Amino acid sequence: MAKRMLSIEVGCSATKIVEMDYQSKKPRVYRCVDVKTPEGAVRDGYLNPEKMEVLKDAVKEALKANKIRTKRVLFTVFSGKIITREIVLPGVKTHQINAIIESNVTEYFPIELSDYKITHMHISTFREGENVGKHKVLVIAAEKVLIEGYEKLAEQLGLNIVDIDYAGNSVFQATKQSAGAEAIMAVKVEGENALVTIIRQGTMVMQRTVNYNIGYQDDEPVSMDDAARVLVGTVLRVIDFYVSNNEDNRIEQIYIMGDGSKESMILDMMVEQTQLPCRVLDTVRGTVIGKKAEFVPLNVFAAAIGAGISSVGFDADKEKERHETNYVSASVLMILFFIVMTGALLSFALIPYNSALMEQKDLEKKQQQYEPARVVHDQYLGMKQLLSKVRYGHALTERSNDSILDFLSELEDKMPADVEFTEFVSDDEQCVITMRVADKETAAGVIEIFRDFESLLSVTVESITEEKDGDGKDISEEDGSSTIYFTINCVYVVTEYEDPALAATEVSDESAAAAESVE
Repeated sequence: MAKRMLSIEVGCSATKIVEMDYQSKKPRVYRCVDVKTPEGAVRDGYLNPEKMEVLKDAVKEALKANKIRTKRVLFTVFSGKIITREIVLPGVKTHQINAIIESNVTEYFPIELSDYKITHMHISTFREGENVGKHKVLVIAAEKVLIEGYEKLAEQLGLNIVDIDYAGNSVFQATKQSAGAEAIMAVKVEGENALVTIIRQGTMVMQRTVNYNIGYQDDEPVSMDDAARVLVGTVLRVIDFYVSNNEDNRIEQIYIMGDGSKESMILDMMVEQTQLPCRVLDTVRGTVIGKKAEFVPLNVFAAAIGAGISSVGFDADKEKERHETNYVSASVLMILFFIVMTGALLSFALIPYNSALMEQKDLEKKQQQYEPARVVHDQYLGMKQLLSKVRYGHALTERSNDSILDFLSELEDKMPADVEFTEFVSDDEQCVITMRVADKETAAGVIEIFRDFESLLSVTVESITEEKDGDGKDISEEDGSSTIYFTINCVYVVTEYEDPALAATEVSDESAAAAESVE
């Protein structure tokens, strides 16, 4: 029988609370409640410790007013600072994926990993092509201080954490059954960020985060109209990118969800600019909506419901730890019982000396049998060291400008034809590029493309200027547009290799330890 839990999403304007089944094939949604989030309680997904008390009181009052007594909670978190990277892994069993990610995580994220929690989301398994059998996985990294904020809130509410989910997964779970042979786009609009997801045949094809911060940006007011234009502009670029790589699979429908889906301006502008069918998400397929949740706007609660369907596991170990703690007292009693029983048995009979002597001889015989295994292990370590030296030698033959070649190849594949390069200066580590485009929106799109380059470690915008005439006035084209010049600094991804001689000491120590275990 499925157990109930609370799925909570703390937004900058409203906190959504959903009471529903957990770990059920077709979960039932019992209640959907929202409460105003205290001002300043959350910023880009991070909970403000100074506002924790008022946030706790607001949620507690909402639970009491709606007679909700469920004590298990799952949070879904939406933050522009959660880092994601899509990777392809070998065709191992799904339960082995996490071990592979943990052993290679330093290759995915150039960050101090001790400050982050890492989890992953399985996207798909290739059924054809050169990658057949391999897995496409989204690796997700969130700062521990972000996760700890929600753990603290659960503690103050007197609730037990089931898990903490990433909103990208929550949206996918809420909409994946709405996508058939034709692709759909799900756009989750919130006060500070928006999340754009494309899904086809139950598989997530791509996902992008849009940062616009409705309210204030650089301490200046940002209107709903300006934010909507930024959002729709990004959606159009995502559509263009998808169509350029999937000419035979069009986007059939756009679904709007989140607090921003209550704004008719966003829906109207989306329809006008995309020329695609757009509507708010009014159902979450794969769930059963109970009587007390029949008339609530599911477009607002969709992400919280999706998290309850299946979460990524930022904090899944918390519930396991609680179960283990519950068994501590019983374990202590069992240990005491065995001690008493052992003492009683030893008091009636002692192990004969001859039995101990026979056991000693048997162990000595096993030691001789296992000696060949030690020799094989030493040979393995030797071959491992030789392979490292060969790889290092091969790395020394690589040219210092390989990184530049990778970048130029990617530049040729991805850069739009209407971008004019006016200056390009490069060395082995970085380059400075000055470009000319028609308008600032195109400049923003080009910068976004550069930041998705796999060959670049970082992209910094040095300057953005409009072309001026001799009197300092903007030069406009016949259609009224202005010419924009902007300069970016790109740092290449450079692979570094370790001299295997530095690891020789570790190999020797490993061999010695193996020898000691045999002896």
